[in-house]
Amino acid sequence: MQFPLTAAGSALAVVLSGLITLVPHSVAAQQMPDASRILHQMEKLPVAGTVLYVAAHPDDENTKLIAWLANGKKVRTGYLSLTRGDGGQNLIGPELGDALGIIRTEELLAARRIDGGEQFFTRAVDFGYSKDAKESFEKWGHDAVLGDVVRVIRTFRPDIIITRFPPDRTAGHGHHEASAILAREAFDLAGDPKAYPEQLKQGLEPWQPSRLFFNGSTWWKKDLAEFAKSNNDWYTVDVGGYDPLLGESYTEIAGRSRSMHKSQGFGAPETRGEQLEYLHFEKGSKPEDKDIFSGIDMTWSRIKGGDAVGKAAAALLSGYNLRHPEASVPALAQMAAAVDALPPSSWKDYTRKRINQLLLDATGTVVEALADAPQVVTGDSLHAELDVLSRSRSTVKVNVPNMAPVSLGENEPWKKSVGLKAANTPDQPYWLKLVHGNMYRIADSSLIGLPVTPPLLQVPYTLHFEGGAEVRGTVPVIFRTVDRVKGQLEQTCEVVPPVTLFASPGVLMVKDTNAVEQIGVDANMNLAKPEVIAEMVEGWDLLPAHQFLAPMKLGDRAGAAVRVVPRGADRRTLPYLRIGNVDHAGPTNLTRRIINYDHIPKRSWYSPATFAAVPIDVKVNAKRVGYIMGAGDEVPKALEQLGLTVEMIDPKTATAPELARYDAIVSGIRAYNTDPALKELNPLLMAFVEQGGTLVVQYTTLSKDMVLPDSLIGPYPFKITRDRVTVEDAPPTFIDPASPLLNTPNKIGQADFADWVQERGLYFLGGLDPHYKALISWNDPGEQPLDGALITCDYGKGRYVYTGISFFRQLPAGVPGAYRLFANLVSKRK
Repeated sequence: MQFPLTAAGSALAVVLSGLITLVPHSVAAQQMPDASRILHQMEKLPVAGTVLYVAAHPDDENTKLIAWLANGKKVRTGYLSLTRGDGGQNLIGPELGDALGIIRTEELLAARRIDGGEQFFTRAVDFGYSKDAKESFEKWGHDAVLGDVVRVIRTFRPDIIITRFPPDRTAGHGHHEASAILAREAFDLAGDPKAYPEQLKQGLEPWQPSRLFFNGSTWWKKDLAEFAKSNNDWYTVDVGGYDPLLGESYTEIAGRSRSMHKSQGFGAPETRGEQLEYLHFEKGSKPEDKDIFSGIDMTWSRIKGGDAVGKAAAALLSGYNLRHPEASVPALAQMAAAVDALPPSSWKDYTRKRINQLLLDATGTVVEALADAPQVVTGDSLHAELDVLSRSRSTVKVNVPNMAPVSLGENEPWKKSVGLKAANTPDQPYWLKLVHGNMYRIADSSLIGLPVTPPLLQVPYTLHFEGGAEVRGTVPVIFRTVDRVKGQLEQTCEVVPPVTLFASPGVLMVKDTNAVEQIGVDANMNLAKPEVIAEMVEGWDLLPAHQFLAPMKLGDRAGAAVRVVPRGADRRTLPYLRIGNVDHAGPTNLTRRIINYDHIPKRSWYSPATFAAVPIDVKVNAKRVGYIMGAGDEVPKALEQLGLTVEMIDPKTATAPELARYDAIVSGIRAYNTDPALKELNPLLMAFVEQGGTLVVQYTTLSKDMVLPDSLIGPYPFKITRDRVTVEDAPPTFIDPASPLLNTPNKIGQADFADWVQERGLYFLGGLDPHYKALISWNDPGEQPLDGALITCDYGKGRYVYTGISFFRQLPAGVPGAYRLFANLVSKRK
């Protein structure tokens, strides 16, 4: 049987219609809910209310409130995050930027699968810490990101909007402030047909939410509990209730949800008991009493023709048999018919999909499509096995094209081979298909707001249930394996290009007359005679520009080397790479990167195959550097480009003789937050300095997970602050121009601080012991100068350096001045 489905066509329609998909976002094995959880889902059917929570980043959302809304009040609940968190740091690996945005997107989806909410985004890119909303709007474009918020409101149609932050500077982060400002403006504009009329031409309709709240916190305002008692604009809700059908409190659910933000180290407790949340009424129709939903019709009576649906939902609940969920199939079918009779609306589509899922759950029906390989090449055909299994006595029939409906026997698998043809483009995050700046570029505006789109490979199915209900859907094609330790593992069967290639390093610092770039080639199919082609660029020679490789088989990796020679070039260039002599559909000029962590689905993303070649005049007089990894960064690879031998130091096993081998030792970002063994190693590091070594400590955050108090990290006391300079071109002032660290072996000047990315630095020092010297001062516009970014002191025969400068961003980005300055930091002391 051959299906012509090549992409996510029907599956995408499922997502776009109401922005919900009832198959799991992950590819973990489908686990049917037990009978009590089925009843819990059924109890949501009579409720026709919607709440949208709005903030700026992954992790900003209040999972306690979301869990209570979605499971306690049983309203449809969504979280709109302006950004995907791509400007932050990463505690679990080296990924930053776009890769980190993918991780945090998937972490948010994992959180929503736990707390019952839905997830949305705007096109705004997280460009790092912002000190006010004005800067955020200047980067994003106020009207563009406001239009995205309006679009999500018109699509999701919330009755209540709740912001996490206030619309002023008390919000702290500029993105936080911006999220509240945009929510307030969009609250007024979403119902105005004159606002963003292009959205109406695309099928959306104006929608006016009823009221807007601000979710205050006693974490920010310690006396809020007392203050709220005497202010009628504050409303209090207890989100700590217990749900006997779920067997846990909403705050326990929230703790598990919050703990999915692993890249940020936000493991949270699963608390029990009363937990009060405070909501300040901002605008709209004020509640008639202390119930935030007071005065809002939460029943099906609000929807034209909805009374019949409400009655069907009531009948469904009254007849539910906890020991025989399948007995509710006829009642579900009756409710499905009532929903089908409604005029088109988002609630119609959303509710029908919920009923479809309940029909599957109540009958223990599982639909899967299994492939025998984890990937398929663009344009190729493949066969998947469609497996359908019903585990109840209720009659379920499966219907596929060109066949009569087949009744499924109880607990008897039904299998059918299905032919598919892969698309000519690979699976990848839709928001990264086009090169972007501070706003993602999305060609199809109907995708704006979506967290992800479905995998390209989908298999359609149709099921018939007792009472006449029909369920049409699609399932992603998956690949399943068994690991001896982890057990059964599943991943999406990806559509991949015929060949991918990558350059190492991604940023090549050319500090001599030439440098060599290594090229890796991965074959996803048999290649008879692949050719590595480096496109020539003005001012540079790439030798050889064409080179043939030996024949490659599926799964092979081959290597090539390109000598990069500057011919008068004085600035960076981006040579593009591709593989020629590939007679197959699909791109041959992409670099594939794979994100693979246990708590989120495995994901690939692609970018044009290129590397940056950067001419640099830099000297370094050290030879061997020891590196203590912290939260994960690419600094060690960058140091190797200086010609240094870089070796990893394990704080749990390092000894004084081992440390003595190094000219300098560098600790990675947040190392004093992430590795408890540093508490015991730190005295050895101080002894290393005292005996003539150089120790460079990159920034540590002032938090509960510090393995040592900040007063004990260095040889003399200091205090870690939250001070930072976020403007990447803020001019530096040299406090001690004669310092060796600014002169040896490289003379550091103003030019070395050009072309920096995202920020100057963060978590600067204050409260310095008099032994320390500050070397650089700088500030954001309108603020006082800060001098805690780079401090040093002599200690014994050696040198101690602490830096809050964001070298972890500058070095991988190939900023020449950052290389020159860091070379000075690790160079031998005269």
